Amino acid sequence: MKILCQLNELGLSCFGCCGNNYSNKKKLMRDIKKNTIQFKNAESLSSFMSRTKELKSSGICANLVVKEGNFTCPGHPALNHGRDYRNLDPDCEKEFVCKTYGLFQTWDNIKQRKFLDFLKSKKFDNFSYSIRMDNDSILKDFEKENSGEKIWTSDLRVMSPPGTPDCPTPLYKK
Repeated sequence: MKILCQLNELGLSCFGCCGNNYSNKKKLMRDIKKNTIQFKNAESLSSFMSRTKELKSSGICANLVVKEGNFTCPGHPALNHGRDYRNLDPDCEKEFVCKTYGLFQTWDNIKQRKFLDFLKSKKFDNFSYSIRMDNDSILKDFEKENSGEKIWTSDLRVMSPPGTPDCPTPLYKK
């Protein structure tokens, strides 16, 4: 399963689900830098994750940091051998899945690869990637560039394959 929030092959990471009502880039990056410094100086992961319960003034989560050039949550279970520290922050919406990622998971491998190639062609930095994933504009641009592409009933969650009585011809995107 490909995770769109940490696309190492493209050098992209996303903070789209780590806050809301984002302010400008300068404020966001300032707050993320402060978080990163506080994380490095924290006595423990638990103390860092539970130090505050409020979003920063920029709209970003107080736990989002930069690690090895990527936006990341140090409490995420993928970084902690399956243990989830995000529950120490009651504002964390850890079950949230952005629209793009939710759809991406339903696509076949060919369409997923096409989307990854689309991302690669855009040469996003992590900031613009995050903002545009959050506001769904990447998905809209991808759909616009691929308008008229044939989609089969499997893309519409219908079980009948093309050419059967239930689906005699391919469907087309509008």
